[in-house]
Amino acid sequence: MEWFAAALNGALLCLVSVRLLNYYQLGGYRADGSSKIKKLALSMSAYGVFNAAVCYSTCFVGVVRGIGYFDHFYVLFCILGAVWFYFAHRERNARTPLKFTKRCVRLCIIFLIVAISFCIALCAAGSNVVVKGVRLNLALQPLAYILSPALFALSAAISYPIEQAVARIYTEGCKKALDAKTDLVRIGVTGSYGKTGVKNILAAFLCEKYRVYATPASYNTPMGICISVRDMPDDTQVFVAEMGAKRKGDVGLLCDIVKPVVAVITGIAAQHLATFGSLENVIAAKSELSDYVAERGGKSYFNTDNDYCKLMYRENTGEKYRVGAGGECFASRIRTGKNGSEFTLEFSGGEKVVCRTPLLGAHNVSNITLAAAVAYGMGVAPERIAAAAGRLRPVPHRLELITTDTGVTVIDDGYNSNEQGARAALQVLKSFDGRRIVACQGLVEMGKSGRDANFALGREIAFAADIAVLIGPNADDMRQGALSAGMKETDIYVKRNLAAAQELFSHILRRGDVLLIENDLPDGY
Repeated sequence: MEWFAAALNGALLCLVSVRLLNYYQLGGYRADGSSKIKKLALSMSAYGVFNAAVCYSTCFVGVVRGIGYFDHFYVLFCILGAVWFYFAHRERNARTPLKFTKRCVRLCIIFLIVAISFCIALCAAGSNVVVKGVRLNLALQPLAYILSPALFALSAAISYPIEQAVARIYTEGCKKALDAKTDLVRIGVTGSYGKTGVKNILAAFLCEKYRVYATPASYNTPMGICISVRDMPDDTQVFVAEMGAKRKGDVGLLCDIVKPVVAVITGIAAQHLATFGSLENVIAAKSELSDYVAERGGKSYFNTDNDYCKLMYRENTGEKYRVGAGGECFASRIRTGKNGSEFTLEFSGGEKVVCRTPLLGAHNVSNITLAAAVAYGMGVAPERIAAAAGRLRPVPHRLELITTDTGVTVIDDGYNSNEQGARAALQVLKSFDGRRIVACQGLVEMGKSGRDANFALGREIAFAADIAVLIGPNADDMRQGALSAGMKETDIYVKRNLAAAQELFSHILRRGDVLLIENDLPDGY
């Protein structure tokens, strides 16, 4: 019985740790930590202490009565307790639930082995504890629950070299597949914001002349790019790869895989400072793409409407192009509104073309201009670019306009979580008539500047919205900012999570309202 109970406890530890595994997966299988991860780990250990109290209570009763089958009660409690912990900490309606990828399954197997081995070892040690003739085999089992976060960390450490080996196999295969396409033009797109938008717009423009393949969705990690290349059609002429980063060296690693000959830098901002450490490190990381391309005689395009991109442009030693005011390609006569934008694209050769696009916001004009500069440099005619611009559609959850059956207009900007994106979204909201409502969870991964950044975001919300629904751990900072800008206390709602905010919407939204959903990614934060 006791050995079975120990093995069962190991399996139950996996159930207790499911949410921790979800957060770990969302962080790219890196132990960067976040407020939610720390709180969950503390909660797991606290549950372990409670488990110990139950265990020793049953042991005490068993000793007093001189019988050992009270262990059965403890085992039943462990089962019920683990199930309760799982459901109590499950985030309902999570936008990014746990995905049982091959890597996740490998980690689960390692954790299961570690947990069961540890629980059996505790059982073996406990079998030596005898009190008044009663052998307390399970007396040490609560230690497994108390130390469950540490056991998970140990399992992740064990899996790391295995995953590194797997990654090398995939990346080497990806490199060989790309190298086999000798005529393939490879373009890298990076920046703190706007990567996915610019990548999709650029692919649409280049499709006017070439057979183009771009990394899908937000596949911007080494494994994401490897998976993308595996699905690349054989007749592809241009490959556009989005390149993400959370640390210095990340973009350089992606460059080593893709070997781009064209670099596109969308913009630099104080993003992911919790892992980068400083804005200087962000600039250095994003420069890895343009530096790589410069060393190999390629071309780099910089969005010089961004001050940090101007700095990168000045320091780059290769063939380079400025895009934006004063650059080789820029937009003029810009008019934006709730139905999209109209502007004139002007190129260095003196050519001009009027563009109309359904994409919302002035920042999308900037994205289109940057993509147009690259496409023009690759021989796509301005008229073809303008035609493609008119057919563009928003990336899902990035200023996606939705009209509901109840007459409420929703601006879904849930995948944006940076200062520039939030500011642009609020400007779009201001262009709409009706009662304007913002649902926002604030800015994350901002490091020490997080509180100030969310306070400033709260002020921006106050100037753009009539009602603010502030969600999650950043809500109070945004609330203070909104109040400081003159927003009424009665127009501010603070909710614990997105599910609670959605419940509120059913009570406060009415026909004619415009609801901006800004950053609805609470998982792991």
